[in-house]
Amino acid sequence: MDRKIYQKHLENEHLLVSMDAAALSKYNFEKRKDLVAHALKHSDFYKDKYASLQSTTTNLKTEEDFAKLPILTREDLRENFGSITAADVRKKDCHKMSTSGSTGPAISVFHDKRFPMAPTQWRLLQWWGIRPYVNKAFIYRYPRPLFTKILNTLLWWPTKRIFLAGTEMDEEHMRKFVNAINKTRPLVLQGYTDVVYDFALFLLDQEIRIQAPKAVWVTSGPLTKQQRSIMQKAFCAPVYDQYGSTEVLYVAAECRQQNGLHILHDMVYVECVDEYNRPVPQNTSGKILLTDLNNYAFPLIRYDIGDYGQLLSGACACGMPLPLMDNVKGRQSAVIKTPSGTPLNVAYLTTLFDDFPEKIRAYQFLQEEDYSVRLCYIPFKDKKVDGLISKVIDEMVNETDAEIKISSKQVKSMTKVSGKVPMVICAIE
Repeated sequence: MDRKIYQKHLENEHLLVSMDAAALSKYNFEKRKDLVAHALKHSDFYKDKYASLQSTTTNLKTEEDFAKLPILTREDLRENFGSITAADVRKKDCHKMSTSGSTGPAISVFHDKRFPMAPTQWRLLQWWGIRPYVNKAFIYRYPRPLFTKILNTLLWWPTKRIFLAGTEMDEEHMRKFVNAINKTRPLVLQGYTDVVYDFALFLLDQEIRIQAPKAVWVTSGPLTKQQRSIMQKAFCAPVYDQYGSTEVLYVAAECRQQNGLHILHDMVYVECVDEYNRPVPQNTSGKILLTDLNNYAFPLIRYDIGDYGQLLSGACACGMPLPLMDNVKGRQSAVIKTPSGTPLNVAYLTTLFDDFPEKIRAYQFLQEEDYSVRLCYIPFKDKKVDGLISKVIDEMVNETDAEIKISSKQVKSMTKVSGKVPMVICAIE
C-alpha cells in the first residue's frame, strides 16, 4: 500500500536483472565514492579521521584508493556517536538502534529511514519462492511492546504475524506458540539463530510436529552445520542463513542453492582482511569490513564489525550477479587464548561437532584467568558421548600444542550473556 516502498522494491529488482557482475561492481564503487564524499562534507568525525590523507585518496579513483581509507572500529562508534552522525540529516529520517552488549560494551548507530528495509526483506523472500504478504512467525530475543503488536497487526492485516520472545521460552509459552503456528499456518519462521534452535530442540524433545513452513530464516548469529541439521529435522523445511547485525541489518543471504551467501552488493561493500588490514585472497578467512552504501545518516565506511568470514570465488548456479561469501563463523573476540598468543578462534570451534549433529545438542567454552578451559556440553537424551568428548579435547590439546589445560563437564544449561549464549566466555583481559 506504500507506493514509495513498493516502487523502491521494483527498482532494486530491476537493478539486479539489468546488470552483470562487472557492471554491478562498478555501480558499487560509484556508490562508495558518493558516500565518502558525503561523509567528508557532513560528518565531523570523518573530516578529522581523513584529515591526514591526501585529497587524491579521499577523491576515490581506484579500488586501491578506497583500501587506503583507515578502518572504522567499534571503539570509534562508542566514543564518537554524535560526530559520526551526518549534520545534514533530519531526526525524523533516523532510527537509533543499539547492540545487546553480549560481545563487549554496547554501541549505538542511526539507521537511515530514507532507505526502508522492506524491499530488502521482499527480495530475500522472493529468492525462497515466497510472497511478502504471507503469514509469518517470529522468534526474537525480547517481547514486543503492546503498542507495537497492535500497530503490526493493523499494518499487515489481513495476514497474520505471531511472535515468541526468547526470554519467554518456557514450556507454556512454547506450546502456545505451537498452537498459534498450527492455527495460522505461517509460510516463514524467522528469528535469531540461537532462539530458533532452542525452539527446534523443544519440538524434538516433546515429539511435536508443527505445520511446516516453506522457509526458516535465521540471522544475528553464526549458523553451524549441526544447528541447521537439527532445525531442518524439527521444522521439515529448508533453513536459510542471512548475515546481518544491529549496525548493518542486511549484508548477505542464501538463495535456494545454499552454496554460500549472496552479498547484497548494490547496498553494501564487504571486505575480508588480515590482522594488518591487508586484503586476503578469496576462499581465505579474514576480518570482515563493512561499508553500508545506503546509510547517509550515520556513515559506516570500512567498519570492522568484529566477525570472521571469507569471500568465495566463482558464481552461484542461480544466475544472480551478486558475489558470494561463506557463512560467517563467529566473532574475532570469540577465541580461546593461549600463553603464547596463538588463539583458537571460533571459526574452528564452531565445527567441532559438525559430524555428530545427533549427539551434542549444545556446547560452550569457559576460559579462566589461568588459561584453563572447560568444555561445557549438553548431549541428546540417551546418547553416549564420553568417547566423542575425549576425542575433541585431545584434538584441541594438539591444536594448542598442549599449552593449556582442557577439561569437560556435562551441564543442564549454557551460560548466557545479555540473553545470548556465546561460544566462548573468557575471563582473561
